[in-house]
Amino acid sequence: MEQDGQGRILAERLAALSPERRALLELALKGPRAPAPRAPGPRPSMREVLQEGTEDFATLALLPEVAPSFSWLLAARGSRTDEQSRLLEDAHRDLRGALFRAVDLTTCARVLGFGGGDGREWVALARRPGTFQIIGHASSPQDVEAARERVRTRSLEGRIQVVTGGLDSEGLEAGFDVAFGLEALRHPEERASLFAALGKKVREGGRLVLGDVFLKTGLSLPHVERLSLPLLEELVSWLTTNGFLVVDCVDAAREAGNFLHEPEMDARLSQLGWGHEDARTEAARAYEVMGGLLRGGAAAYLLLTAEKRSELEPRQVEALNRERLMTVPRYADLPHTWLYAPRWRPVASGPRLEDAPSPPGHCLVFADKGGLGGALARRVGDAGGRCTFVHRGEVFRQNEDGGYEVPIRNPEAFLRLTEALSAAGTVPSHVVYLWGLDVPEPEGLTVSQLQDETLDACGGILYLTQALLKAGASHPASPSLWIVTRGAQRAEDAGGLPGLLGAPLWGVGKAIAYEHPELDCRRVDVDPQRGLEEGAQALWTELRSRDEEDQVLLREGRRHVLRLARHRQWDWEGAGHLQLRADATYLVTGGLGGLGLQVARWMVERGARNLVLLGRKRASDVSAEEVREMRGRGAAIISLAGVSVDSDLDFVMAGISKSMPPLRGIIHAATEVDDGILVHQTRERLGRVFAAKVSGAWNLHRWLAGAPLDFFLSLSSSTSLMGASGQGNHLAATAFLDGLAEYRRSMGLPGQSSSWGAWAQPGDEAAAALDARMRKRGVGMVPTQQAFSILEQVFGPVPAVVGVMPIHWPTFLGGLPGEGPPPLFADFGGDAGSGRADAERRRELLRRVRGGSAEDGRSAVLEWFSERVAKVLELGATQLPESEQTLHELGLDSLMGVELKKLLHAELRVEFPLQELLGGKSVGELSGSLYEALR
Repeated sequence: MEQDGQGRILAERLAALSPERRALLELALKGPRAPAPRAPGPRPSMREVLQEGTEDFATLALLPEVAPSFSWLLAARGSRTDEQSRLLEDAHRDLRGALFRAVDLTTCARVLGFGGGDGREWVALARRPGTFQIIGHASSPQDVEAARERVRTRSLEGRIQVVTGGLDSEGLEAGFDVAFGLEALRHPEERASLFAALGKKVREGGRLVLGDVFLKTGLSLPHVERLSLPLLEELVSWLTTNGFLVVDCVDAAREAGNFLHEPEMDARLSQLGWGHEDARTEAARAYEVMGGLLRGGAAAYLLLTAEKRSELEPRQVEALNRERLMTVPRYADLPHTWLYAPRWRPVASGPRLEDAPSPPGHCLVFADKGGLGGALARRVGDAGGRCTFVHRGEVFRQNEDGGYEVPIRNPEAFLRLTEALSAAGTVPSHVVYLWGLDVPEPEGLTVSQLQDETLDACGGILYLTQALLKAGASHPASPSLWIVTRGAQRAEDAGGLPGLLGAPLWGVGKAIAYEHPELDCRRVDVDPQRGLEEGAQALWTELRSRDEEDQVLLREGRRHVLRLARHRQWDWEGAGHLQLRADATYLVTGGLGGLGLQVARWMVERGARNLVLLGRKRASDVSAEEVREMRGRGAAIISLAGVSVDSDLDFVMAGISKSMPPLRGIIHAATEVDDGILVHQTRERLGRVFAAKVSGAWNLHRWLAGAPLDFFLSLSSSTSLMGASGQGNHLAATAFLDGLAEYRRSMGLPGQSSSWGAWAQPGDEAAAALDARMRKRGVGMVPTQQAFSILEQVFGPVPAVVGVMPIHWPTFLGGLPGEGPPPLFADFGGDAGSGRADAERRRELLRRVRGGSAEDGRSAVLEWFSERVAKVLELGATQLPESEQTLHELGLDSLMGVELKKLLHAELRVEFPLQELLGGKSVGELSGSLYEALR
């Protein structure tokens, strides 16, 4: 109680202090949980809590997001699942990659490792490319013995020499190219002498690589002093005094804090059987405090590289070091962290099935020609449900067996179908779209054939969705929509892609799921190698599932679910070695504007000297000037405006073969914009976008399937991975490009599809303003120069489909409706606190609506609805709309209407017709309708 009182007084005095000092204050009030303060000594080591035989880590590591399933303490004790082991491996690989990103070890001869304990980090470094010799300095006989044993067991005696004695002794020859230490500053009394010794041992121009935790403030508080952390100001002095100039530095405090996130520390310690007096408990508590310092911003986890520059004026070195260490960029801002890839992840068990014995209800099955629909119907019938079949036909009609025929290109026919079902009282609980199973295999198809087949498959699901939405306006419960393909997805770079033409259906499905969550759109790709009955059984199992997985792949009897994951790759692992040749030709579609033109200019800067730039429209003055500049650099540029890659490629290829070097690379950046929400889309609007992206890509593939290309790269917007309202045609077309990249790889050909966040040019005020608005939602723009450094990685050994997006996941996911992240983003969900808060607000609103007076309930709903309108319109919390204002007057367009509709569904489970939101009613009138729906 006395400490709490002192803490309140201290809080009042420090109320205006920086966040770092406030974070320290919070830690000071943790007295009962933290170890008792005592005289400063060595900082606790991670090795104090390690299980004997645990080989993979003895330092902190980097987790970009909090991983709820991960416990560093249990991992240290050797208790971990395969998934936790994967997280741990990635976290340490990221740490080591970031630590050495500014050092080219292939040019080094001698490397000094210090503070390495038992040699784990030396062994890890020895796996890197190069012929350098590592001299590892160990400070105790126990560490020497352990390190030498580790080196012997890995047969690295020729690469690593373990030494002891004083680091500054004459017996240790100077002239090292690199000296490195990771969390090597544990002993306060040895730090100054350590830097002095390093200053003597590193040659002029050599590098000091250091990773450690530093306090940002000198404020002395209980439980923090025990950590014996050095101060940033001390680091400035040590570096400057010994002639080291910081040349690269990044702060990974948040990521290291995420690694140490252990909200159930008491339970963990109890689980391990460690008491209060156990030294391991004290070490674990110390790391708990350190995690709080890092997450709260009171400490930095610096990964720095400094260069030995004794010839510089000390005052100049000090000023530069102070500036660079006090304004350190965040690890999250490294372009390396912006690279993502969708991955099919196998799950250990099948989906959780319905427990209740009730029949599945009525399934509306858009039957395929191969019989999967019939086999599925038998299982539905055996379980007590029933199916109505819908077949493709020339005209709309009802058959004698109660089924229907619907022409796939007629939207009115789909409306007549839902009207007939409603009139008969047979509203379905599930709608299963199997027409995508009838698409032909791709090889041998002409461009026009492929365009028609993909448009038919996508047009059918589009018109079906529109009909279901219109029917849903008069029915309180929407059916669950299932889109089924066969061989349209590929897992783990295995197998072919015979269902490539079904891939665009996954893009349309993504648009449906994003714009209309009430349809609960599920996408399933069945195994093309399995028989009819086995495939039907697997699909029936999915239909009965109760989990949230909405994208599922079935292969060889195993279930895979789709996850967006970071793609981690550093230069030393093989990335970033694209060689553009002066004696080769490169073709860039969409090359007369936008992204394609910027990439073309970069290719010229990288050494390309023969480019063919295609554009469907006339070149602008800006693009013409860009072409002149590229020619001024010595590049031969053929600029063909008004040329369509889907229809004019014969002419283009004939010109290349006649007058230019062999074609060695394709950049497919052609695009056509025709945005619109799903209820406004048509087959014809899909076709305009497909002509540029889908038909163009397929024509290039057909022409060049046997050509010795170095790369075949498609570029698109990041919305293809993340989803967006009003971009259903773009999502469908890009899903085909993703599939084509996988298809080409399955044939042993180069193929890559990359989706990018918007690029921002330096000095572009409009882009800067847009970037500021986007960051409020958690998504940033990609600065052009950094984009090119990532583009080089994209040409390397990366997955067939990647995305490049600066995302702050807590902000991004916090802005999504619902109680948790969509399954695709489950790896980035972190703490579920936001979802629990949303659920609590929903319960409070329903309590006031259903348990209070009508006046209070209507007032609560009006307040809630007004806040959601303000959120969608980005009005701010202090600019709530008046109840008399219509949404049209407030500036709500169809895309914003979709967002508002999604909020209503996700947060209140209310189906609110989009037409009503866009129909000109006032905020008060709409909140009144919402009140009635909630009662």
